[in-house]
Amino acid sequence: MATSRSNSESDWTAGAFVFSGRPDPTWPISRAVADELVAIWETLVPTDDAVPTPPALGYRGCFVRDPAGRTWTAFHELVTRSSENGSETRRDDDWRFERTVLASAPAGTLPASFVG
Repeated sequence: MATSRSNSESDWTAGAFVFSGRPDPTWPISRAVADELVAIWETLVPTDDAVPTPPALGYRGCFVRDPAGRTWTAFHELVTRSSENGSETRRDDDWRFERTVLASAPAGTLPASFVG
């Protein structure tokens, strides 16, 4: 039986770190949203700022994972892209990356306090 590697929307996954004691929500994102996030990433300025330690409870950031295994993690003003080759952090003072990820969640996926 032959299988094919798809380039469907489900090849890109987003999620938010919001729960303690149960799985955090994840969802597929469209190629259009993925392209928008990559374009935002390309405009961000590299920084040596230390990534803050998120609180133990409550919102702790969001992420996007691409088909190549790269992961972008956003928490407030910083976005870090990680891959098997290392990581790079960039400043996002307007939280554009983070807001775009959270806005891509299907209705009812995130707690009501994240909507809006």
